[in-house]
Amino acid sequence: MITSLGRAAFHTTALFVCMLALAACGTILRQAAPVALAEKASMVGFSEIRFYPLTDPAPARKMLETAFFTETPESYEELPDGSRVYSYLSVSGGGSDGAFGAGLINGWTEAGSRPHFKVVTGVSTGALIAPFAFLGPEYDAVLKKSYTTVDASAIFIVRSLLSILWAESLTDTAPLKSMVASYIDEKVLDAIAKEHAKGRRLLVATSNLDAEQPVIWDMGAIASSKDKKRLDLFRTIMVASASIPMVFPPAMINVDIDGNPYDEMHVDGGVFLQSFSIASVLDLDRAIAEAHPDFKGKVVQRLYVIRNGRVTPEPRAVDRSLGSITMRAIGTMLKMSGVNDLYRLYLSSLHDNVEFRFIAIPPEFETKTSEQFVEEEMIRQYDFGREMALSGIPWRTTPPGYTPE
Repeated sequence: MITSLGRAAFHTTALFVCMLALAACGTILRQAAPVALAEKASMVGFSEIRFYPLTDPAPARKMLETAFFTETPESYEELPDGSRVYSYLSVSGGGSDGAFGAGLINGWTEAGSRPHFKVVTGVSTGALIAPFAFLGPEYDAVLKKSYTTVDASAIFIVRSLLSILWAESLTDTAPLKSMVASYIDEKVLDAIAKEHAKGRRLLVATSNLDAEQPVIWDMGAIASSKDKKRLDLFRTIMVASASIPMVFPPAMINVDIDGNPYDEMHVDGGVFLQSFSIASVLDLDRAIAEAHPDFKGKVVQRLYVIRNGRVTPEPRAVDRSLGSITMRAIGTMLKMSGVNDLYRLYLSSLHDNVEFRFIAIPPEFETKTSEQFVEEEMIRQYDFGREMALSGIPWRTTPPGYTPE
């Protein structure tokens, strides 16, 4: 999710607020799934590809248990002492700050210490990174290109002030859709499906505004489908996860209820989750023990969280204007939402005997601009993340502000 909303994407916040009431008159027609029947919604040609963790965690638990029962040795690392290490990666939202995460992952590869992840999860810009982090170093070049050769024009087109009266967002994300389509093709899906069959999992979060719930999508299950719509659905979910409400248009996902077609409105997963992992859904120690009853060695589990943004205060004088106050408040709320997620992940890791490690953009990195998707700034972030990894990532083992006794 974008943490500092650029002026180019907004014109001016004050003007938008004044026009908001008028814009409400320009509702776009849709075939929304009836609220009373929403739980029956399915997608023809697909099954068991998404989960609602807040209200029905059982299906997600079953999916993850299956991942351990069907895993191959590539799902974990065997150490010389006979122990096994499971590594999980969570990549957060953060808009163009995702360049930091992309650089970190690629530098991690160059340093020779990047794990082979059992599970990779992504939200917003993290959802755009996650498939390539999941597939491994072979796709490092794609990660670099997607975060160091683009600017705002490759992500969105700002709508005219007049068009906002009947639009559902301030921008059009046709460029983002084209970029995702250029990187996600049948070959990529086949590669993801191959890893999925080994018991590895790639998960992405969106927010279902109709249901007012986060949705976790099993992207490997989608990639493994034989349905001809798998590529379109995969791409749609990636774009949906990064679709910041108001700024970017929502992604409408077609569903079926009792043979009738409807649609669901999905937006940025960061509305609910800046980052997430699987620990809160499943008793990992039990699942691993049940999947491998003959293994008597030590099992080590590690969760790595890449926070594509800052978790430390950035003091500055705020202008006494509607736009400045609004932007500062929104940016601060989003930052703290990311910090709160780190606490949630930390506590679930403690409960499930998982080593917790996170990294964020540190205070010493000097930002040159508050605008989003400035190519020069993204290159600087990418290079900073890469150099950090080459020097040895200074992972933190507790969330910001927490000091265990």
